[in-house]
Parts: sequence; structure tokens; C-alpha cells
Amino acid sequence: MTYEYAKTDPQIYKAALHDNWDDVCGLFRERPELMTKPVNERLETPLMIAVGTNSSHEFVKQLLNNVKTYHDHDKWCGVNNSGNNALHYAAKVGNMIDAIHMVRCLPGTMTIVKNIHGDTPLLLAAKLGRKDMIDEVFKKYTITLDDETVNLIIPAIQAGLLDLALVIVYLSPSDEITPNALEALATKPEFFPSGNRLGFCGGLIYHWMPITEIEIPREHEQAAEELLEKWRIRLVKLQSAFEYVKKWAPAIKNIHDIKIKNKMGNAIMKNLCKIMIEKMDSVVASKVLGSAIAKAVKYGIYELIEECIVAYPGIIWYEFEGYNLFHLAIKERQVKVYNLEYQMSGHKSFAASELHGEENALHIAAKLAPSHRLSTITGAALQMQRELQWYKEVETFVEPEHVNALNKDLQTPWMVFTDEHKDLLKEGQQWMKDTTTSSTVVAALIVTITFAAAITIPGGNKDDGKPVFLNQRAFMLFMISDAFALFSSSTSLLMFLGILTSRYAEVDFLYTLPKRLIIGLVSLFLSIAATMIAFGATLALLLHDKVTWIATPVVMITSIPVGLYAMLQFPLLVEIVWSTYGPSIFRKQSSRMIY
Repeated sequence: MTYEYAKTDPQIYKAALHDNWDDVCGLFRERPELMTKPVNERLETPLMIAVGTNSSHEFVKQLLNNVKTYHDHDKWCGVNNSGNNALHYAAKVGNMIDAIHMVRCLPGTMTIVKNIHGDTPLLLAAKLGRKDMIDEVFKKYTITLDDETVNLIIPAIQAGLLDLALVIVYLSPSDEITPNALEALATKPEFFPSGNRLGFCGGLIYHWMPITEIEIPREHEQAAEELLEKWRIRLVKLQSAFEYVKKWAPAIKNIHDIKIKNKMGNAIMKNLCKIMIEKMDSVVASKVLGSAIAKAVKYGIYELIEECIVAYPGIIWYEFEGYNLFHLAIKERQVKVYNLEYQMSGHKSFAASELHGEENALHIAAKLAPSHRLSTITGAALQMQRELQWYKEVETFVEPEHVNALNKDLQTPWMVFTDEHKDLLKEGQQWMKDTTTSSTVVAALIVTITFAAAITIPGGNKDDGKPVFLNQRAFMLFMISDAFALFSSSTSLLMFLGILTSRYAEVDFLYTLPKRLIIGLVSLFLSIAATMIAFGATLALLLHDKVTWIATPVVMITSIPVGLYAMLQFPLLVEIVWSTYGPSIFRKQSSRMIY
């Protein structure tokens, strides 16, 4: 089809753009063929132009009112030079209002037209994540379980349309589900609990929030449809129950939505694994599941890996580019995937003893972690500590002879570690020095101030040398606080000096340096708090006769610097303490035996 210019084209073009039906209604009555004639070189019709604005709804409505009187449906459903019809335009811009009008007024063939990229309007909407349009337009008016709909599962997963993917998985014949669907799911950590970043409080709310499990058998399509509808009804009831909470606590609503998403992702995963095993021979199943597992390791989705191993145990020995599952977990520093080793029987010894070329698992652990994994940890020093924790953990699993085994470059694992981490070691040294230098200055100042305050006590001394306020409670509070501040600041100063004069060897970052930093930061915090208490006690002593109400505002004011210090340093302190003395990140995550 070629474009033929007409004098009326600019007028129609402008009317469609600006939702101005009155300018062209008379023209269309005289020449109805202009309603479907392309108005530019891209072969766009007035309907396409108006739908593409997502605002010319009245223009579209008036146009579609003429479908019954102007019956040339092929022209109404015409396409532009890219193969897109007006429904493609609606999917592209998310124009749900006009899409509903079109699927009601125009023939059903409009929904199955493919553009030059092979996308139908439904497929395009799925790729662009138009969830509302799929729910309100395609599901309600046009969706049927044909080959085209089954092909939507990957775009639906990629766009986060889990409800659509769930319908397709449950209702489609298992032999029509594409094997690549599981691989697509393996790139979406946000669909699984392991991908959540909710924190402690959010995790508790997530754990106790009631969400119905999705259990839908595949005996026959009608039963599946009925149960799926029951699930939707349950969701509606749950959502209405949480409506009040959601209104006043958006964070609760977000956690609720995350848990629903996780449940749907888990249901899709289980059914896809089952489908892959049922319809494929062992060679193809191993390849498909192995490829999905390799992707899942990269994104840390241990739930999917665990499900694949339970469904097809032999996949645990699948090798991707020469790496087995646990080698890949070590290489990618995915601790939750690596921890699946704790859910194995004695076979974990075989997994640990496997070789990657001339390198063993400890050589792999000795290499520097990917930058995107290191960036999840605060500070180069803690990054170095985490790398050492990985090395020590893998060292406990490998055979003794592998600890000092040579690779193709004639390097032992520790030699590889030293060479790979030399830059990170320098960064960790600088991070430690920067963190402690400023704190050292503060600690030294507090030592000086508290020592001077102990000599020049408030109120002075009597003729017999005893302090004037000796019998005042505030004076005893001052002396105790001042002595405690002097002691704690001195301790802090010594710890920071110990860090600054350290040799900064690799192993020092595992316990020695973090321990000194913890003691230094805690002591400094206590010395600041004690100094403020001593200051408040001094003011109370000097002003209690003249200003009796001084105590309360003084306490409030002196608590400000203590609170600011805690707010700025406490998160770092907690992270260091947890990383050094908290529960090991390497542990059994579930009692479920996988192999």
C-alpha cells in the first residue's frame, strides 16, 4: 500500500491530534472513505493518530460509531508501514479507553494481526508491561488459549505480569509451554523471597502476613479455571481485609504485594519444573534445567535451584562453562546458593572435590568477587573481610591436599588470593585509616577536656581543699561521668592508634582490625555520652539556685550530639559487629534434603 496525498490530510491530521471531531465530521459525512485513508507517509489512519495521542477519546468514539455504516472492516483494521494497527497503538501508549472501544466495535481479527516484529497487540502489551490493559481489555474481551497466547508466557514473566503467566501455565497443555520460560523466570530475583530486601521489621511482617497458598492441579482445564477463579476471589478478600492498613501504612501494602508476587512466582516455578520433567527426555531436560540453574545462580535465586534439583536430582552435577553448581556459586559469591551444600548428604564431599580445569574450589574462592557483589557491602575493609570469610569457608570443605595445590600458573590458592586482592587490600587500608583518623582526633580532644575538668572541678574548693559541691548528687554524677569519659576516650584512642600502626596484612581484616574498630567506636560513643552527662551535671550545679527548671532542657540539649553520633555511626557499627561476631552467613537454610 502506498500513500497518496490529499488536500484534506492536514486538516484530518490536526483534528485527530487535538480531539477536534467537529472540524471533520462534515467532511467525513461527504467522503466516508477518508475515515480510513492514511494521512501521512507512515500510512497512519485518523484512528491510529487519535489513539496514539491517548487523549483524543471523543474523536475515536465518533469514528467508531461509523463502523456500522461504513462496513469495510479491512480498512478499519489496516496497518501502517510497520505493520501496526490501531490496537497496536493503544497497547504502545497504554490507551485502555480506546482499546476497549475498538475490541467491541471492530472484528476480532484485529487482535491477532502481527507487525513486522511478529508482535500482536496482546504480545506488545505484555512486553511493555501493560498489566491493566491486559486485565481490562484482552482478558475480558479477546483472550483465548491459542498458540499465540501460550507464546506470551516469556514476555509476561519479563514484564512482571505474573497473573497472566500463571493463567497460561495452569491452563495451557504442557507440551505447548516453551522450555525457555523457566530460564526467563531465573532472571527475576524479585519474584522470590531471596530477592527481597525488607530488613528485620519488614521480614517479620512478611513472615506473619497471611497469604493463601496457590495449589491448582492440572487434571483438566475446567477444574483449573474454577480453582483459579477461587484463588482470585481469595486475593480480593485478602486485599479488602488489608484495605484499611494499606491506606494508612503504604509499607505494609508494599510487603503484602511482594508476598503475593512471591507466591505467584513460586507457583509458576513449581509447575514449569514439573512440565519440563514430564515432557522432555533426560538429555534435553538436563540442558534446559542446567541453563536455568546457571542463570539462577548469577541472580542468587536458590529457591529455583532447589526446586530443579528436587525435581531432577542429576542436574546438581550439570556444568556450565566447566563450573559445577557450587563452583559457580563461589565464583558469583551467592551465599544462599552455596548454602544448598549444607542440605546435601555425604555427596557434598564430591561437589567440593570437583576440579575446574587445574583449579580446585579454593582457587575459585581466592579470586576477587564480581564488583556488583562487592558493592553490596559497606567499605573496602568489610569487603576484604567478606572475601576472607568465603576463603576460610571453602577451605573447610575442600580436601586437605587442595589447600596447597598448584594451578596452571603454579600458584597455591593463597597466592592467588594475595595477588587478586592486592588492590582491595590497599583500599581497605585507606578506608580503615580514613575512618579512624577523624575519630582519633575526637578521642584525643575528649581525653584532654575530661582530664582538665577533673582538676578544675565546678565550684572550686573550700579552704580545707574539699570541693564546694561535694555533698551534691549532681557533683557525684559529674565526677563519675568525667572519670568514665576519660577512661573510655583513652581506650578509644589506644584502639584507633593500634589500627593506624597495624601492619594491614590480609588476615588482619578477618578479626583483628574489625575488633579494634568495634572497641574504638563503642568507647568513643560512650565517652561522648559521658562527657555530655558531665557537662549537664556541671550546669545543674552552677545554676540550680537561680534556675530550678534547668535540668530538663539541659538533658534534652546534651542528648542531641549523642543522638547525632549514634545516627551517623550506629549503622556502620552494627554492620561490623554483625559481620564479625554475628551468625555465620554460611549455614543450613532448610531441613529439606536435596541430594
